[in-house]
Amino acid sequence: MRRTTLVLTLCLALIPAQSMAATKTPTPTPKTTVKATPTPTAKATVKATPTPTKKATVKKKKKKKPVAPSPSPKWPPLGFKVMDDIYYRTPTVEVMMNAGNSSLAKAIAACKEFSCGRLQIASLIGCVYWEIDSKVITPNPDIAGSYLTLGMLRTLAKKSAPKEVVTLVLPSGELYSGTIAVVPLGITCHQDATTETVPSNTYLRR
Repeated sequence: MRRTTLVLTLCLALIPAQSMAATKTPTPTPKTTVKATPTPTAKATVKATPTPTKKATVKKKKKKKPVAPSPSPKWPPLGFKVMDDIYYRTPTVEVMMNAGNSSLAKAIAACKEFSCGRLQIASLIGCVYWEIDSKVITPNPDIAGSYLTLGMLRTLAKKSAPKEVVTLVLPSGELYSGTIAVVPLGITCHQDATTETVPSNTYLRR
């Protein structure tokens, strides 16, 4: 519309002024206004392609099975003798071999060279360390049924918990002989620490 109006104004300006006085004033004719109908433009329809969504992977957590507590040891231990709160016995060789202790297995191996004793001990209250005094004996060839004392052995063993069974090898300084025996005489469960070396074995020959 703005451009059409501008063109009509320029045409009227080109007519001379005198011709407007000599001629009859023409009857104005109605102007026909032509409105341009805008051509409809086709709208492009854009279809959005749905983006595939990844399904969330749900990992199921495996429930941990509760660890069953270790069965408490039978008490008092079978076959043990008791003195005050101390339990003790002389285990069989089979029991010694099945104890499953590497340091114990090493001690047992030394008994192929030296005469040894064997002992299992336990306490109701536990011990800071153990002390075992033993006598090393052999049969007296002059008096039947009597024994000769070859020496004394003092063994110190590590601490133990209440009711824990400790298996010990008592190695003497005597060469192996089927006639030599190591006999425990005293077992002490100490409740105080010591400056001595634990574990240790001290043998005094007579």
